[in-house]
Amino acid sequence: MLDVHWLVHQMTTEKDPARTAYEAGREALTGQRFEEAIAHLAESARHSPHFKTLELLGEAFSALGRHSEAVVPLAAASTLNRQGRAPALLAKSLLALGDVVQAHEIALLALERAPGNRAALEVVAETKLAYENWRGLGESPKQA
Repeated sequence: MLDVHWLVHQMTTEKDPARTAYEAGREALTGQRFEEAIAHLAESARHSPHFKTLELLGEAFSALGRHSEAVVPLAAASTLNRQGRAPALLAKSLLALGDVVQAHEIALLALERAPGNRAALEVVAETKLAYENWRGLGESPKQA
């Protein structure tokens, strides 16, 4: 006869592969073992593309200076949730790639979601003049 209580206990205590890989990736990221974190977090995302997994994956790529690889997971994380951390990290990676206009706009999005986000404020401050000049809002040489 099947012990239902045992079965329910097993189902609620066994972790799914996405969660197991996520936790290993988070631990590796905390320990600044970025390559290891990337491997675990990518595995977790293959099982379940949760926003937090994608955000941490992008963070690990950024920490290694692999900003091009950080863009897609950070953009996905920014879309899958309404918090400000993922777009702030995305703005920093875009700035590192030299995409000043997009970095500025994404930093503004981060600030809409999380006013006072320090990383987003830094990107806005660093890109403001170039962004205003791109938009035609900056001072012309005659006004200066």
